Amino acid sequence: MADVKVPGLIPQKDGSFAIYVEVPNGACPSSRDIKTLAEMMDELKCKVHLTTAQKFLILDLNEETGKKALDILSGTNLYAKTALDLSQPRVCVGKPYCKLALQETFPLAQTIVDKLAREPIARKMKVGIAGCPACCSWANMLDVGFVGVKSGFQVFIGGHGGARPAIGEKMGLITSHDEAVELLSKIAKLFRENVRMKSRLDRVIKKIGLEEFKKAVGL
Repeated sequence: MADVKVPGLIPQKDGSFAIYVEVPNGACPSSRDIKTLAEMMDELKCKVHLTTAQKFLILDLNEETGKKALDILSGTNLYAKTALDLSQPRVCVGKPYCKLALQETFPLAQTIVDKLAREPIARKMKVGIAGCPACCSWANMLDVGFVGVKSGFQVFIGGHGGARPAIGEKMGLITSHDEAVELLSKIAKLFRENVRMKSRLDRVIKKIGLEEFKKAVGL
């Protein structure tokens, strides 16, 4: 496997490189950005994969084409992830699009991106937002999930996928975007203080204790 030499280029098992491109709300900012990705695929002979985390993953790059891809992306509204920071939330479409939705999801997701996306974080803490308890975005199975109900968003903590998946625990209710940002900021700080290597939030809670966790983040 190749060594990482350029921030944003992620070494792959076959010796190639990849680039993660964040797409807030899972919605591409403009048709021009889609056209740029299409032109990049033709020019650099790369592949664009749509990930389950609602991102673009650019594959089949070498170091030279990878650097060129990063240069191309820098002139768009697409953000190439280059550091360990709080990732974009995974979201469903919510109100007014989904007939089941109880809350809008895009405004909350965008607020989190605008205020917290560059918050340094250890690996790995994932965030999800769902417009209703059907949880099409799997918000109840991520480290921090906000699930829409009539009175606001239920907060789910400590879920994750993987070989031993876990459902998050319902731990409170928030009724404003500011509350969500404040809570997520506190959780990110606690996670950062207690994780040195790759981990998940449920392990942090087990390490410090549930009551201590709730006290630290104000739940």
